[in-house]
Amino acid sequence: MREYGQIQCAFWQSQDAQEWSDAGKLLATYLMTGPHSNGLGCYRCPDGYVMADLGWSLERVSEGFAELSRNGFAYRFEGVVFLPGFLRWNKVANGNVAAARMAEFEALPKGEAKARVAGAILKYVKHLGNDYRTVLQTVAETVPPTVTQTEPNPTQPRENPNQTTCAAPAEPAPAADLLPPEPASPVAVSFLLNDGKDFEITEAQVREFAELYPAIDVMQTLRAIKAWTISNPKNRKTRSGAMRFVNSWLSRAQNQAPTRPGAAPAPQKGALPRLSA
Repeated sequence: MREYGQIQCAFWQSQDAQEWSDAGKLLATYLMTGPHSNGLGCYRCPDGYVMADLGWSLERVSEGFAELSRNGFAYRFEGVVFLPGFLRWNKVANGNVAAARMAEFEALPKGEAKARVAGAILKYVKHLGNDYRTVLQTVAETVPPTVTQTEPNPTQPRENPNQTTCAAPAEPAPAADLLPPEPASPVAVSFLLNDGKDFEITEAQVREFAELYPAIDVMQTLRAIKAWTISNPKNRKTRSGAMRFVNSWLSRAQNQAPTRPGAAPAPQKGALPRLSA
């Protein structure tokens, strides 16, 4: 279970949210931040969970999901909820977070929801290695372009009670603008890759690194990495291996900090373990 969930202020100002019933707004809030949610916006959420947590009847739960599914905000497949735009609104900041999201993905039960979220991860998460992408692509291709409802109470518009499929929105239809993407974080530092191009680390990523590696001066350590890539052109990393390279260096610096307080690791040639990119 996540320690916290977030809702951007724009959610309450969007036209779609304003047009929802109070029950629809409460259910959307619950799905984004509830005790059973995860960092993917795809998790087990059978009727009983919602009934117990919100004190709702079974009929009210079905009505709430029908309201949210009409504009592509949420779908359910055999007790697993899927929010198509969740990863767009809750961006993955770096490779460590991406690895945590993949662990959550692997824990999901097999089914259409897992296949749908595999496609969402490929679309919205940048910090993934080729091995992860291959797995996700394989899983995503197991479902057709239409969303098939498999629950006894399908979350489809009530005016079409016999409908069993609906088009899967490429974007979360009108609900996509509920939580607009945050402005891009400025670049704090960059270093050279083996193709001669820069790999950029943003200020937001630096702040997250600072939380993950509190014993070191993150910016100074990143500057050391930059200097190392300038001095060692033959050992520069590929783009897919760059974030793993950064985390390895920061982790070593963190481990060395207690015996060498305040000192960032010196970027000496050959000091780093060889990392396959």
